Amino acid sequence: MDQSSQPSITVVMPVGSVDSYFRKALACLVGQQTALDWDLVVSLNSDDGNARSALESVLAKTSLNAEVVDSSDIRSASYARNTGAKHATGDILAFCDSDDEADPLWLENIVTALGPRQAVGGHLSEERLVVAGQEHWRPPATPGELPSFLGVPYLVSANMAVWAEDFHAVEGFDQTLLRGEDIDFSWKLVERGVELRYVQDAVVEYRHRAGLRPLLHQHYLYGRGMGQVLARRNPPGADGPQLLRANGQSVPNKSAVHIMRRGSIALGRLRGLVDARSIEPAPPVPTFDTATPNNGTRAA
Repeated sequence: MDQSSQPSITVVMPVGSVDSYFRKALACLVGQQTALDWDLVVSLNSDDGNARSALESVLAKTSLNAEVVDSSDIRSASYARNTGAKHATGDILAFCDSDDEADPLWLENIVTALGPRQAVGGHLSEERLVVAGQEHWRPPATPGELPSFLGVPYLVSANMAVWAEDFHAVEGFDQTLLRGEDIDFSWKLVERGVELRYVQDAVVEYRHRAGLRPLLHQHYLYGRGMGQVLARRNPPGADGPQLLRANGQSVPNKSAVHIMRRGSIALGRLRGLVDARSIEPAPPVPTFDTATPNNGTRAA
């Protein structure tokens, strides 16, 4: 990023519950070590009538320049992020989740790594908040690089930054997808001509759900989302449909849980292809005009 231009920055955080996880996540934002000028948009995706007052009470005790926006009419992380982004005033949008914990230098590192015609994803650390006994249930969310699906890297919305112009040009996250919106969003950016980059030192401590049943259900939903995405668009650079192509993701620790998790994804992908028949086709991705520079003015 060109520091001389000093673009404005908005952090967008979707919030489903004003709980202890959120309070820890907020404390991490309060503790950001940066001289950058930034503000916070909290998108409240909760139908709890007391959530807004509780949220505003917590925010009032901080020094953050924060705005609360209501996204409760549709319970969806994609909708919450899109609603937050619509209210954001920053030239740059940085996204984090309300149950994770950002490193003190997260915002500084992820924003300063962002260049023209780029979107960046940071490192998701899975060590400090790991559930005991589940250390090897999943492959790394960011294995020293951006995760990929069918060989194409994608950003994870829990730790990413993008120019607002690009976010809005591709219409943000697809709210009709059950899951896989990060993949779809990233592919739209690539088709627009945006380079996706990984920022190792922009660290967020990532929190997984506890328990085998929630893990298998979550990955079944991931698979459904993947199937929906592939029914609507081909991966960038692909020469034809990739509906049944296996991901081929490298997994360092294969176990019975690995087999069950991959089976859940496979079942979900098949169901997702069926689901896609009832979803409206995605709008065409805007054509990228190479003559117009972009100056900046959400694991399976």
